[in-house]
Parts: sequence; structure tokens; C-alpha cells
Amino acid sequence: MARPIEFDREAALEKSMRIFWRYGYASTSIQRLSDQLALHPGSLYGAFKNKRQLFMAALELYFERSSQSIRQALESGDSPLQGIRCFFGQLLDQIGDESSIKGCLMINTATELAEEAEDEALTRRLDEMFRSHERQFQHALVAAQASGELAKEKDPAALARFLLVGVRGLRLYGQTRPPRTELESVVEQLLSVLYR
Repeated sequence: MARPIEFDREAALEKSMRIFWRYGYASTSIQRLSDQLALHPGSLYGAFKNKRQLFMAALELYFERSSQSIRQALESGDSPLQGIRCFFGQLLDQIGDESSIKGCLMINTATELAEEAEDEALTRRLDEMFRSHERQFQHALVAAQASGELAKEKDPAALARFLLVGVRGLRLYGQTRPPRTELESVVEQLLSVLYR
């Protein structure tokens, strides 16, 4: 009879997500995880089978959190385009927060594992995650078009893709800790295409 897992799986997953986010996949060993979580490696193996499965679960948790954050930001404005502006304001707050982990776990993973072409499942899942975020922007842009806030000739799908590329660029650029004024000017250029 298997021994019960004697730790809080969700709490361990939350902490593991932050460790992978800070150090990356390759530099996060099971030993590092067990040391920082104060858990025996056997407990981690018992709950998650191996490092890759633990990482995939951590990545899914990050995706769920980021999707919720995008949705809340987009819904927080007085109008769809104002919601998009709110999202970018919150993004700049996160980039400038000295206490937060820099970058985005999804982007970091895509960058770190770009040459791991044989890991098709991970590449496919990352693509699905990014496309899901893209659809969130697209829904807001479609709503903006329906309300007359976005010009009828604009292509919401193309604009959503453009905004997501902008988000990814800002996340990477933000790791160099530029002044907020520089980031704000980039955001204004990004958003300007919505109003032309």
C-alpha cells in the first residue's frame, strides 16, 4: 500500500512555479526544488512523477493565473479599449515592481526551450496558451468595434496578435530595468494603432 503524500500539493505547486519562474527549467533541479520546498525528493516524485510533469503543472498554474489577470484587467475599464489600456498599465506596474520575479514564465520557457524542437508537446501547449491570450485581446477589440470605439476597417485578429507581440517584447525589454517613461512611450506607440 502506497504511503500518503504528507504535504500540501497545491502549496508545493505554487512554490515550484515561482522557483521555475525565477531560475528556468534547466537550472531547477529536483534537489533545488526539494531544498527550497523543504521536502524530500521522494515526496515530489510521488506527487508529480518527475521534474517535467511538475514543470508542466507549474506552467499550467501560471497560465491560469495570467489568463485571469488579463480578463480582470480587460474588464476593469469603462470601455473595451480602456480595458486594454488598463491591462498595459498593470503590466508596467508588474515590470517595475522590484519585489516581483522578472519576465513571464511562458515567454521565458519559450525562449529557454526554443531549441528543444523534439519537445513537440510543450511547444504545442505554449502555442495554445499564447493563442488563448491573443483571443482575450481579440474579444475586447471585437467589442470595441461593435460599440464604435474601434474603426470598422480595423482587423481585430491582427491587432490582437500585434498587442500580444507587444506584451512579449515589453516583458523581455523590462528585464533590463529601463525607466518607466521609456516603457510608457512604447505602450503609447503600441496603443496608437487602435486609434488611427
